Amino acid sequence: MISSFYVERDSFLHSLDPRVKLVASFLGIVAMILFNSPYALLPLFLFILLSLRFLGKIGFREQWQVLKPLVPLMIITMIVWPFILKPPLFGLFFGFGYALRLGALGLITFSLLLTTKQRDLILGFIKLKMPYEIGLTLTIALRYIPTLYTLTMTIMDAQKSRGLELERGNFFTRVRKTVPVLIPLIISSIKTAHELSIALESRAFGTKKKRTFLHDIKMELRDYISLTVILGLFIAAAVLRYKYGVGYVRI
Repeated sequence: MISSFYVERDSFLHSLDPRVKLVASFLGIVAMILFNSPYALLPLFLFILLSLRFLGKIGFREQWQVLKPLVPLMIITMIVWPFILKPPLFGLFFGFGYALRLGALGLITFSLLLTTKQRDLILGFIKLKMPYEIGLTLTIALRYIPTLYTLTMTIMDAQKSRGLELERGNFFTRVRKTVPVLIPLIISSIKTAHELSIALESRAFGTKKKRTFLHDIKMELRDYISLTVILGLFIAAAVLRYKYGVGYVRI
């Protein structure tokens, strides 16, 4: 069963057209890639946090729940960069920026899932002239993230109950101990994918190119205003980066 990140709330972000949120997510990801300095990435990261909190009514605790799986990777990023760049303090500074970028990219992606229903995401992709098959595939891939995470936690708990100590040992020992977790996870993923393909075939998926929908989406005034603001902010970010060199550190 595919679980969902979607949180039902009466908020501004929830009411926006999915096309606006898809464009905003894409431009947000590109904007985060434009900068590499923590002086620029930290304000952007906080902006995303506060936007989700006040425009999407997604609490900080709920945001932490979706960010928590990324925290180890963010920490590893900070630890690795001092060995790449010298002096080490500059490498740590640079690594902090990349960790912020990673967290921001995760928040941008998850914010789309937290505030948009699956059917609206599919409709958004289709309205943006994307083939229905690709739109559905992307949506299912995004929606499959929480399923994999929940399945991983279940397998880890099951293996711990059998005496597997995942937290003990050095780095290489811990990596070796993940094998009893990865093998059941891969097998379960293949099984779920097979069941999903059977379900799609039983509903004659792909037999007709033109599809009809019970629900439809329509751009309203607030959507056009929001899209204009988003494009304006992105253009401003691009100008600051390429014309004035703000938020970018040359190595």
